[in-house]
Amino acid sequence: MRIELLVGAEDFWARMQQDLEKAKHSAYVQTFTFEGDRIGVGLGRALKRCAASDRRLRIDRYSLLYHSDRLIPVRALFDRPLRREVALTRRWVHRLRADGVGVSFANRLGPSPVKLLRRNHKKVVSIDDRITYMGGINFSEHNFAWHDLMIRIECPDVGGLMAADFRTGWDGPATNFDRTVGPLRIISMNGRGNRGAFRPVIDAIESARSTIDVVSSYLSEPFTGYLSQAARRGVRVRVLTPSHNNKANLARHVLERAARGGFEILRYHGGMSHMKAMLIDDDRLVAGSTNFDFMSYNVLEEHIIMTRDPGLVRAFRQRVWNPDAQKSEAVVPVSSVGTKLGDLAIRVGAGIAARLALPQGDPG
Repeated sequence: MRIELLVGAEDFWARMQQDLEKAKHSAYVQTFTFEGDRIGVGLGRALKRCAASDRRLRIDRYSLLYHSDRLIPVRALFDRPLRREVALTRRWVHRLRADGVGVSFANRLGPSPVKLLRRNHKKVVSIDDRITYMGGINFSEHNFAWHDLMIRIECPDVGGLMAADFRTGWDGPATNFDRTVGPLRIISMNGRGNRGAFRPVIDAIESARSTIDVVSSYLSEPFTGYLSQAARRGVRVRVLTPSHNNKANLARHVLERAARGGFEILRYHGGMSHMKAMLIDDDRLVAGSTNFDFMSYNVLEEHIIMTRDPGLVRAFRQRVWNPDAQKSEAVVPVSSVGTKLGDLAIRVGAGIAARLALPQGDPG
């Protein structure tokens, strides 16, 4: 098994293009967002050139509502560049289908909150049942500009597992599984029974002995609660989060919870960080597509990787945590009216998501 940590969208894209050019049998891409800008068009061209006999692109229907954090049905009325981008996205979907690339949209939108919020948040690339990419990067200029990571795994066992997961989700409801392959524990959630699937992550937090270092822009309940409990029992908990967050209430919630719970806040000044990872006791890494937030905990389809692989842990520490901490400012979290209001908004959202959570096996 060969495992690589790819930091930044450009490194990920360069590596992925090389693998697509060599693909022979299958090339599967699953993304939360796909937009008809420079990045989306680049992916479309790479899939058109790919020689694999089975090429597929699966996009969550979120992309039909939002582009670059802008609500299409509202902003497109007044934003001409946005209308052009939306039209180009649709044209590329048609072009890919005409060229033999399967394109599908996951999770139908509907008037009920369950249908609206139950999204496929996974970001996976599977090539020839042998090479797998997992992490947090979507295919748009908006997301490529953010600081993020992907993990490349070259292993037939992992490749076969993730390709089968992709094909199952393509044909019908995605599956839940928890598999250990070599040094990797891979957890897949289909939006039903997520709370139980997250139990290994919570157990890891509760068993931490000395340190928990978290990189997350959208950290929220219940994870801020578990981190507060860890801090109270003497574990040093540090949360590295962007200084300018595109979701202000989540940023306020984290400050309020840190002020109450006693964990540390590092504000990252290197731009918007979309990272989602946890390093526990400096020897266990948790990464994947989940933001460690109430949406992932209750309703989203997600992937998690947990590992004690020394090489991957060392790469994360040396290439992500250490340099990002150097670009960050330690702040003393102080409770204020603003942080309390942000915390209230997140608690209300978490309560709604909890009410919409479905047990495993419930068809929704």
